[in-house]
Amino acid sequence: MKYRTVGIFAHIDSGKTTLTERILFEAGIISAVGSIEDGNTESDSLQEEIERGISIRTTFHTIPWKTTFGEFAIQLVDTPGHIDFRNQVTDLLPAMETAIVVLEAGTVVQSQARLVIEELRKASVPMVFFINKLDRFDEEYLDTLVSLEEILDGVPVSLFQKDPEGKWEYYLRSPSRFPKTVKEELMAWNDELLLSSWNDPSGQTDYSMIGLRSGPGSGKLYPVYGGSAKTGEGVRELLDLVAWTEPKNPPEELGSGLPLLVLSRRTDEELGRYAVVYPTEEKNKSAIQSLGKNKVESGKSPSKDHPEPSFHFIDPETREEATSLEKGKLVFLKDHPDLLLFPGSSVSLANELLNDLETKSSDRVPSPFSIVLEPEHSSEKEFWLCRLEELVWEDPGYCLEKKDDTGQLVLLGRGELHLEIGIRRIQERTEKKLNFSSINIAKLEHLKKMSHKVALEHRAFEDQKSSGALIAVLEDTADFSKHIAFEVSLPEEVKNSIETSFLEACLHGFYGEEIVGLRLRVLSYEIPEGDLQTTLTLLKVAILAGVKELFPSNTYLVGPLTEVEVMVDADHLGVVLSDLSRRNAKVVSIWEAVAGKSHLKANAPAQNLLGFSGALRNMTKGIGISWERTAFTYEFHAVLKE
Repeated sequence: MKYRTVGIFAHIDSGKTTLTERILFEAGIISAVGSIEDGNTESDSLQEEIERGISIRTTFHTIPWKTTFGEFAIQLVDTPGHIDFRNQVTDLLPAMETAIVVLEAGTVVQSQARLVIEELRKASVPMVFFINKLDRFDEEYLDTLVSLEEILDGVPVSLFQKDPEGKWEYYLRSPSRFPKTVKEELMAWNDELLLSSWNDPSGQTDYSMIGLRSGPGSGKLYPVYGGSAKTGEGVRELLDLVAWTEPKNPPEELGSGLPLLVLSRRTDEELGRYAVVYPTEEKNKSAIQSLGKNKVESGKSPSKDHPEPSFHFIDPETREEATSLEKGKLVFLKDHPDLLLFPGSSVSLANELLNDLETKSSDRVPSPFSIVLEPEHSSEKEFWLCRLEELVWEDPGYCLEKKDDTGQLVLLGRGELHLEIGIRRIQERTEKKLNFSSINIAKLEHLKKMSHKVALEHRAFEDQKSSGALIAVLEDTADFSKHIAFEVSLPEEVKNSIETSFLEACLHGFYGEEIVGLRLRVLSYEIPEGDLQTTLTLLKVAILAGVKELFPSNTYLVGPLTEVEVMVDADHLGVVLSDLSRRNAKVVSIWEAVAGKSHLKANAPAQNLLGFSGALRNMTKGIGISWERTAFTYEFHAVLKE
């Protein structure tokens, strides 16, 4: 049996979960096709997924698939489509062998699909495209192909067509029915294939099939099928195509990590905490245990309580302990105190690769979106803390912070929907009450363009004591940083005092937010005679007061900026534009898509777009679609007040 790990990726509402459901039906795993509307699909089992009709977490399904060229076990990975859950997509990519990218007929390639395609190309994952919803839009997929070509910077090869009777036919099933130009397109990416074909006038070898097999893995061929996930048209043919194309080989060499890639983390009532992992090598259980023991003996494990890590592998289908690992066959690995199970990484012992993982996780936090949480009763704090930690364990897109001074808990997430769903999830199946704030969005004060020379001094004790005169220049920087530079030689304790005082002065500006984008250049300072500690105390006061005096009228308030793309029926465009105008959004572009759809792009401060997706559904009677990407960097931010 050949195992093949296949991810399904798409923009939200393109039919990804419906396709997964249809594949499970065609493979005989389920006896009836569920629907998102009825909330009975195999993929979306969380209450929030059923109520909202969207995928929140990745699901895994193994299906047997027979073809004329072999038998396969396709490990289907259904991923969320919403941008707030993007980390669940990127974490999977190291282990993905093939990707099915679902596109929607009747429109251009939408934003999240564009982002996914870029990520898949960076990870060198072979892609097969499926244009969905042809039962509704029939042959209206030319715009989809044109925009796909623009994204790929190469020509996608359409391998499906209508026969004279109006039925769809697919290349892998009947290549002889397709024009010669299609065969040439399947070989054009490889000069050797073309030459071999020309040197074989009898046509004994079908080099176009060889090109179709190896082309996607080279990143130079992009085959496209089409059909309908809802009716099943083209779905079986799509699976045959996926099985025919050569998969990506995930790396066997994982540095100091164990030969296992972590795809996702879960919590189960029966298993407790576990991770879904992809073995990159074939090993029996004792070989893994031996590898872990060798690492411990070399002094790489920090735990004295667990000197020899015990690896417990569970077969996902039988839920029984697995005694060996097959390369590429997904398996569950139970959590262990000495194991680092970080999605998107290899499995490591606890203090290995930490620096690498901290770098890797830098794109996860901090997030500009947060909620302050407080239990209704202080005695229930541990209960809620446990639930929050389980949420963060399963989805590292969340981050939990504890405020020691107030006892409050702060949950950070990737966006409004991400936080809203996180709160709902931890409140499931409990009558305990949790108080939480509205969503907070991070703000900063940025120093305006300036360069101001200052003399900072503070006198006390009836002017008998002085901090000494500190001459410095306060100036802006071209980013969100804070710096202090000493252009004079000073004792370390004095330098530390100046630096600490300067950073403290930057904590609260004119608008009450942290000041960024500034640098203090210390030009000169003569330490006065007398007690040094008294001098340093007075120096702190001088810096705090002097620097803060410069902030009013010299800073502006900034926050995260959101790029929003909206797809609506043309007759709803006016009311959507009016709502965006009310939110101070700047429209970047509007164009007419096919089938009476309008597509617009706009930018707005993130705080102004809270609640927009819900308002859009109301304005468009549930059929408007929005995609939002929020960032907070010097290159990408919104000015809130000047």
